Amino acid sequence: MRSPIITTPLLGILTLTHTLTSSSVGAQNITQTSSVSFSATPVSTTVPSATVAADTPVPGQGDYPPVQYLCENGSNTTYCPGVLLQDVQLAGIFPDSKTFVDKPTNGTLNDTLAAFNALGSNLTVGTMETFVESNFKGEGLDLEQIPIEGFVQNPAILDNISDPIYKAWTSIVNSYWTLLIRETNESSICNGQCDSSLIPLNHTVVVPGGRYREIYYWDSRWIIEGLLKSELYNYAWNLLQNMMDFIDLYGYIPNGGRKYYINRSQPPVFVQMLDAYIKVTSNTTILERALPLASAELEWWANNRTFNYTSPFTNKTVLVAHYAVNNSAPRPEGYVEDYETVTGSSPALNDSAKAELYSELATGAESGWDYSSRWCKQPLLNATDNNPALRTLNVKAIIPVDLLSLLSGDHTLLANLYDLYANSTGGSAPGNNSTMSSGNSTDIVQNNSTGSSSTGNSSSSTASSPAFYHRQQAQLFQDAILDLCWDPAKSWFYDFNTTSNSRSNVYTPAGAWPLWQNITPNELVNNETKALEFVSGARFLLGKYSGIPSVASLLATGLNWDFPNSWPPHVHTTIKAFENLGRHYPNASTLSNLTIPYSQVVNGQLGVEEAELQPQPASTIGNVSLQTQEAAGKPWPLALSIEYANRYLGAAFCSWYSTGGAIEGLLTQLPLSELNATGTYTAGQSGVMFEKFNATDTDAAGGGGEYTVQVGFGWTNGVVLWAAGEYGQYLPSPTCPMIPIIEVNGNGNSSVYSNGTTVNGTGPIENSSSGGNATSSLLFAGYRIPRED
Repeated sequence: MRSPIITTPLLGILTLTHTLTSSSVGAQNITQTSSVSFSATPVSTTVPSATVAADTPVPGQGDYPPVQYLCENGSNTTYCPGVLLQDVQLAGIFPDSKTFVDKPTNGTLNDTLAAFNALGSNLTVGTMETFVESNFKGEGLDLEQIPIEGFVQNPAILDNISDPIYKAWTSIVNSYWTLLIRETNESSICNGQCDSSLIPLNHTVVVPGGRYREIYYWDSRWIIEGLLKSELYNYAWNLLQNMMDFIDLYGYIPNGGRKYYINRSQPPVFVQMLDAYIKVTSNTTILERALPLASAELEWWANNRTFNYTSPFTNKTVLVAHYAVNNSAPRPEGYVEDYETVTGSSPALNDSAKAELYSELATGAESGWDYSSRWCKQPLLNATDNNPALRTLNVKAIIPVDLLSLLSGDHTLLANLYDLYANSTGGSAPGNNSTMSSGNSTDIVQNNSTGSSSTGNSSSSTASSPAFYHRQQAQLFQDAILDLCWDPAKSWFYDFNTTSNSRSNVYTPAGAWPLWQNITPNELVNNETKALEFVSGARFLLGKYSGIPSVASLLATGLNWDFPNSWPPHVHTTIKAFENLGRHYPNASTLSNLTIPYSQVVNGQLGVEEAELQPQPASTIGNVSLQTQEAAGKPWPLALSIEYANRYLGAAFCSWYSTGGAIEGLLTQLPLSELNATGTYTAGQSGVMFEKFNATDTDAAGGGGEYTVQVGFGWTNGVVLWAAGEYGQYLPSPTCPMIPIIEVNGNGNSSVYSNGTTVNGTGPIENSSSGGNATSSLLFAGYRIPRED
């Protein structure tokens, strides 16, 4: 049985009224509209509930992990691995391991530990249920939802969207930031009177949503993309300030805003966020503080996550990086899952092997891809049970192509920002950065660097300048990518596996990240045929599956980052790779058919034979067109970008509409009977934004992994706003697989599809509103076609 939910009485309706105001971020003046009335959405907290008989002994007693000094310096607390945490988590009184570690204590830490110690030994599930209920508050109450200040009802991106449904829906998504904006609840800060895992922050945050009720590192890269499109520059500024506060505090940016996350980071995207902000706002005042801190973060990566490796292809020593977390216990927020993975192994693991597997599990979380076949020695052991595959995790031995790409791109962007600062101030670089540590790369910098071209800007003029140093580092990582990860025969980038001393054959969207970071092999620059080979797999997948073709992998393992799941960040990065090719080929050819059969994909690129690919169910294609008319006749890089943007927006829109979405005056909500039939609708819902999508079913969310699919959702909203802003002029009306969206005549008795087909007898339309600012005289409705079993 699942734990009952108690809803805190904060119910209310969000009301936004709009008046002109002027706000300032640093030296930049911004005119926006402002919210003046607000009611927070309810905060749901979970009470402990036993799922077995109350007198059942708690498993694992007496077999506790070693002290984890990277969690609160190894001190005894409720949210770090130890006796208390393990006994609570293994009691199974919460359906999600993250729930307990997000609950502050009622009293002081000493009082809580004393109450726990008084329980004695031979603990039962019922004892732990009572202990938690008596000594802990609700999770999520340490951050509070606040209204948007300076809300822009009609950001400029809406003017770029042609279709009235997409335009109005994007306006609704634009308003969803108010559901995700938080600030530290000052009244809940413990100050010694209680104990909490929250890292209090000084600035407002934007959370992803669902169980992710605090700030997260790499999620914020795509959240800031959306904030900038929404013209919420203050919140982008605050987000960057929070990231800088993390670096000030820890020397790096942790996985997320909880103390149990500080043993690991996430993909290093801070410099990318900083660059995106400055490109849009032209506000360089942030650089005075940001440049030294951005350099410090990259130095942390150099000192803690890089090493030298001898290439089997060229026999050169190259600078590489990997994810690698020092950890020998279950992750606090995934305690039960990790414990069962490690202790359920047969034959049983010894202490050293247990510690190593716990380290691999935490390292997979640091990668952001927790978890994927790209990290496993044997990914296909059991598609219905993740644990056998997870016991073969080999993350630390993988040199990830996306991590190398980020580090190379980070150093390049940071060098450019140092130049920008020097040119805008006429002075030297801020902070004492004239001498940089290069971690494990010192010898390579001195002996093997080919350097990188100077921009001619003032801060690049001397070898001791920060810009010069960062360009050197960028070149070193680029050299490693082109040596270890680029496969010219397969025309794709792959991870490199140090265990086998060879490239991986797992095709993932990570292979597009070098082009996203402007790392383009000469073969692709000088030969359009070769460039088309690079996108041959993408073109095939566009025609193979009806959903988002940037699917996380082609292996259906049941793991979170594998087939059929498609993720918003990969849509953005894949389209950016297409845009890179478009810059190289401004007069690229047009293709009569953008999709191609498997036989025309570069041999070996996808890593699997056609017969090994998962099928596309005919029942989930429905009305979805595998090619849009709007992409026809366009140069192929632009055509691919349009198609990918269209598929992504279609998936986000259709899953939203399938869960109760409606647009006032424009699009009616599906009938309640049809919403309930999907099994995904909750009473009172008005459309859900999911964290991931299903490549074979545009109506559905993704699945798999160690937790249920989350709603909110920060990076989904961000990529929707980005894609709509960049490609909205090319978007056709949305087509959902089994939901015809029809234009209704005034009397509601007949409807006409966009292709001219008339449907009679649809009956009167009752409009259901979920907000939005549509003023169109059109009225659209939908109805669900039953799917075949």
